[in-house]
Amino acid sequence: MEEKKKNKIFHIIIFSLVIIVLLFNVFSYFGASIMLPGRELREISGVDPQAGRTARIDLSKGTVILNIWATWCGACLAEMPELNKAAARHKVYGVIKPVFKYEVYREVSPNFKSVIAQDEFFEDLYISVLPTTLLIKDGVIKKVHTGTMTTDFVEEWVKETD
Repeated sequence: MEEKKKNKIFHIIIFSLVIIVLLFNVFSYFGASIMLPGRELREISGVDPQAGRTARIDLSKGTVILNIWATWCGACLAEMPELNKAAARHKVYGVIKPVFKYEVYREVSPNFKSVIAQDEFFEDLYISVLPTTLLIKDGVIKKVHTGTMTTDFVEEWVKETD
C-alpha cells in the first residue's frame, strides 16, 4: 500500500512538471501577443548599426510596423525581402537583438531604420521568439505577430487598423 502511495505522488509530481513546462513554452511563444496589445511604446533607443552611435526611433505618430529580429536568426533573414517590400509602402522600423553581425546586416540590407537594443528591451516586451513584429498606432501596440511576416500579411494588418 505504501508503494502505491509513493507511485501516485511521483506521478502527480511528474504530471505537474510536464504541465509547468508546457505552460512556460506556450507563454514563451505567445507571451508578447498576450501581454503587449494596448501597451504604449512611443520611442526606442539603441545603437545605429551603421553609424555605431546612439539613435532613437519615434513611434508616437501614425501606423508603424516594428520588426524585432537578429542577424543570427535564419527566419529573420528569410523574411527581410518581404519587410523591405512593406517598407516601400509603410513606416517600418527594426530592432535588432545582440549579438550583432555587421556583415550579415550589410548582406540583407534592410531599407528601413533599425537600432540594436539592449537585452532589457526584449525582456521588458516579453520577446523570446524571433522574428516578432508589432503593429503600433500612435505609440500604442495594437497587434503582435510571432514568426515570419509577408507583405500581404502587413497589408491586411494595416487595413484592419485604419
